[in-house]
Amino acid sequence: MNEKWYYPIILMIIGFVLSYFLLQIPKELAFNTSIIIVYVSIIFALIFSIIRLFKKDYLKGIFQTILTLLISVVYAGYFSFFLLFYPYDFFADNLKIPQNIKFEKPINLNENLSSELKIPNINTPTFLLYDGFQPGIYQYEIFINKIEKGTAYLKVYEITKNEKLSEKDIEEKSKINIYNPTNKLMKFKLKDDFTVYEGDWNQFYGSRIEVWFKPENKSEKERKLFSKNYIIQGWQR
Repeated sequence: MNEKWYYPIILMIIGFVLSYFLLQIPKELAFNTSIIIVYVSIIFALIFSIIRLFKKDYLKGIFQTILTLLISVVYAGYFSFFLLFYPYDFFADNLKIPQNIKFEKPINLNENLSSELKIPNINTPTFLLYDGFQPGIYQYEIFINKIEKGTAYLKVYEITKNEKLSEKDIEEKSKINIYNPTNKLMKFKLKDDFTVYEGDWNQFYGSRIEVWFKPENKSEKERKLFSKNYIIQGWQR
């Protein structure tokens, strides 16, 4: 294999090409295999570069090493950029919605309101989740009384594994400034929307959505206000 200094490099490039074609297959096994092939191809080529240096074939060994690293860096950059726009998400492939847990569904405001789809009358503190303009994108509003100044935000978990979803993005984009010094129920609505990135369109799974409150007074601790179980889906890139 190392008879010619460029043989390992050619084999590495073949590995890169193979990994690219594997990424076109919408299967988790193909995705994981393609990543393994990339790493193995680079390590394999580097090992033969080092072997050539140990054999004191310094000129070819150094050239082989530099070229291996250069091609690896270029492909790694392309590979990372490609994965940013990778269209498949396998998060929800094997998830099942538990039958022993009560779930709600987000209210879809884009549909015509019917006898089956009505916004409930709210007379106690709670929150409601709404579908956004695309699957996996959501809005919500809080109904609450007697609360100090502060910020509400969401924490979302996949319910079977208790895995936190899109943690930083959801916490930042779900923030609502709230304050109600009275006992009268007031509504506070998220001005924009937030996105759940795990999963794809029409891959529904169970979630637990918690509303947390961070008081403006830094001496007071954050606390959980509400928690509900919703059937949701992820946003498809």
